[in-house]
Amino acid sequence: MTSELKFNFGNMSLSTIHSDDMQDRKCPRQNATEARSEKNVPFIEEDAFSDIVLVVEGKRLYTSRSLLSMSSPVLTRLLQSPEFKEKRDIPLTGKKHEHILELLYILHPAYQRKLSDQSIFMILSLAEEYQIWNLKQKCEESLLLCLNNEKNQNEELLLKCLHASDEFKLFALWTKCLQIISKPSLSMTSLQRSSGYENLSRFLKSMLEAFKGTTREEVLKPATHPTMSSGRRDSTLFVNETNLKKAYSTSFTQTKS
Repeated sequence: MTSELKFNFGNMSLSTIHSDDMQDRKCPRQNATEARSEKNVPFIEEDAFSDIVLVVEGKRLYTSRSLLSMSSPVLTRLLQSPEFKEKRDIPLTGKKHEHILELLYILHPAYQRKLSDQSIFMILSLAEEYQIWNLKQKCEESLLLCLNNEKNQNEELLLKCLHASDEFKLFALWTKCLQIISKPSLSMTSLQRSSGYENLSRFLKSMLEAFKGTTREEVLKPATHPTMSSGRRDSTLFVNETNLKKAYSTSFTQTKS
């Protein structure tokens, strides 16, 4: 049944609208919704460009050989190896499904997902393993940008960044961490009591103790009288580019603890 609606505003009136017309106008919106629901979920469902499947934790991630080959020489060698050259399913053992999915979103030019605080250290590890050097550089730049904000310069993040810079050979990040840590305003006691401190190499621990003039044993001692001198040296005097480069080179010849 067709009904007519009419609205009068003084001497003005809106043109009538039939209910049949209103139904017709809804159709395109419904069709658009249906069209969106029919789209494939990226990497979770196969699309026209998928020619390879990464099997991670028993789950399947659909992607393309070209994307992986352009991104990583390690994955290129894997895909071109006799074992997997003709295969479509490629198992990635020892990896987490959500980590590889996040990596694919970051690498794919259609998505280029930004690095997040929650995933950056995980992505940095994958970038190192798969030799994705441009992504590794982006990770370092993001962490440097984060540390430039004094509000983010807490012990937990500093130790994470220092450990990552030492493990993945990121000199700019390594230098930035030591420059911040060497400030007298930052307590070495709080660093040493942090759980992240134990993840540092023996060399880095010794270096930090030299900067701050405090040993692990001193941290565990009872508090001294406030008028007594702590004997801490002005560590900023030791932080310059020449000394840091020497120490940085030395750190990779030392035995990791």
